Amino acid sequence: MTGGPARGLPPRIYLPILFVTALAFLGIVGYFLKIGLGVTGAALGPSAATDTSASQDGTNGVAVGGGTPAQAAPAGPPPMVQRLLVELRGRVARNPRDAEALASLASLYLDAGKYDEAQGYDARALAVAPRSPEALFDAGAIASSTGHRSAAIAAFRSFLRVAPNDERSPQVRDALTKLGA
Repeated sequence: MTGGPARGLPPRIYLPILFVTALAFLGIVGYFLKIGLGVTGAALGPSAATDTSASQDGTNGVAVGGGTPAQAAPAGPPPMVQRLLVELRGRVARNPRDAEALASLASLYLDAGKYDEAQGYDARALAVAPRSPEALFDAGAIASSTGHRSAAIAAFRSFLRVAPNDERSPQVRDALTKLGA
């Protein structure tokens, strides 16, 4: 018995279909990889930092295949934060006594770990509005982060006097406990 009628498509038809489908699939996968790896913050994205120190691999900054390693994108704030910085700086340029804008700039710089800039804006905010909860909170956080214990305690205590029911009050009380106050 030789079997029944042939099943399926003949190779001359299904091989080109298979080839075109595989090409389309690989193209789509490649496209999504390009998008995924092009996103800042992705593990292999444009801002992925590479450690090229000679002490790590002994290659003096040259990759295994030769040539120079890829350079990381310059660090900077995300676009949304950059727009906010421009807006706040504009407000301060138009009104140097805008305590809210000054305190917001101090908070942004504090969050970025740029304590000198944060200190400058916070001092200006406190000069305009000495009982500003935002500026007092930032003053305590800046002083605490830079090792100025007594200044941090004074600022945090002032914050609690001015805004005892603020949502940050428990955090301030914890900071005072850690500072031994």
